[in-house]
Amino acid sequence: MVRHRRLTEAVRRAALLMGLLILAAPAALEAARIDGGLINRTPQGKSVEGVEVTLTAYRNEQEAGKSTTRTDRGGRFQFRDLSSKPGDAYTVTVRYQEAEYNSERILLENAGATRNLEIPVYDSTTDGSQISVKVHHVVFAVEAGDIRAEELLAVRNAGDKAYVGAKEVSGGRRATLQFTLPAGAREIKYGQGLMECCIVPGEQGFVDTMDVKPGERQVMFSYTLAPAGGGVQFVRPVDYPTEAVEVFIPESGLQISPGGLKPAGAVSGEKQRFLRFTGARLEAPGAITLTLANLPSAGGRWRPLAYATVGILLLAGVTYPLIRRRRSLPSVPSPAVGAGAPPAMTGPGSPGKMELALRKVELVAALAELEAIHEGGRIPEEEYRRLRGEKRKALRGVLARLQEGSEMTTGPSPT
Repeated sequence: MVRHRRLTEAVRRAALLMGLLILAAPAALEAARIDGGLINRTPQGKSVEGVEVTLTAYRNEQEAGKSTTRTDRGGRFQFRDLSSKPGDAYTVTVRYQEAEYNSERILLENAGATRNLEIPVYDSTTDGSQISVKVHHVVFAVEAGDIRAEELLAVRNAGDKAYVGAKEVSGGRRATLQFTLPAGAREIKYGQGLMECCIVPGEQGFVDTMDVKPGERQVMFSYTLAPAGGGVQFVRPVDYPTEAVEVFIPESGLQISPGGLKPAGAVSGEKQRFLRFTGARLEAPGAITLTLANLPSAGGRWRPLAYATVGILLLAGVTYPLIRRRRSLPSVPSPAVGAGAPPAMTGPGSPGKMELALRKVELVAALAELEAIHEGGRIPEEEYRRLRGEKRKALRGVLARLQEGSEMTTGPSPT
């Protein structure tokens, strides 16, 4: 009898354990992971062992928690037991020698999925001698009698180390990029390549505190200048050696004294034509100078980031093939422009490429306006997410097509 009771108890416990295992199985099957590694791209760079790596989890676009680990002797790291449910996503952040490196948003497609991730890092330096500007665009617009200037710069770090700055400016942060603005500049707005949290305003402009990694980085910002006596004397000091200057002024009856700039014809923007002026190489502390007179007393309202049509056309490769990603993008169908899809690209400046570049600036402007509407609480959250997703997807498609055209005309980018 005692043996029978013991046997029965053993069977009951075994059944209970089996039930617990069955209940736990779905959770185990849902677990996914991220396997990654750091690669130091600086020749003879320092070890990437013991570097802290942070995983940020998102659920339905909202931050849902962080976890950290450290790299092993080979620079490898791993995050286990991750969810692959719809709406869950992750980013990986590394801070190495005072420079920050971030992965793209990571989606784990299914239960048990493993995402392999490689993050290139660089040794850091406080020597800014390798920083220069490949091309400096200034696009002018008339806004209710004022002049609005939008600048687009292709900043280049020609070295093999991340520049982290040497001078402290605020809260222990270091200044990396300096932007000296014309006297009287106000209503400064920051766009692509800049984050307000990293900007430190000053009396003569502003400085950025984000590190500058090897390669090129596009920077966009704008500001307003008030006329004096019906005109504007524009003197924009350059802070770095600048290979080329491109200035665009509305073809609207303004009187223009271009200083050392040379007329270079006219180009079509989004809704009007612009007179184009070019300048040769400038060394710091040189300046871009010109005078605008005969300003109208009123003008159309300026839309943030939308007046960059001319500049983005240039950055897209119509004049300067600056958009060259370090890795190739997958080929995806391009969204329609107007009633039909953009025509195929056949070479630099072809109608197809112009159409794509115009579509790109329209999408960038639409995303900026959507964010402003959302921040003002004027759109339901679900509708905001749907529209943002659609526009981001369309923008990725346009960028992929522009990249394909750049590779066809210039050859593969170096890795």
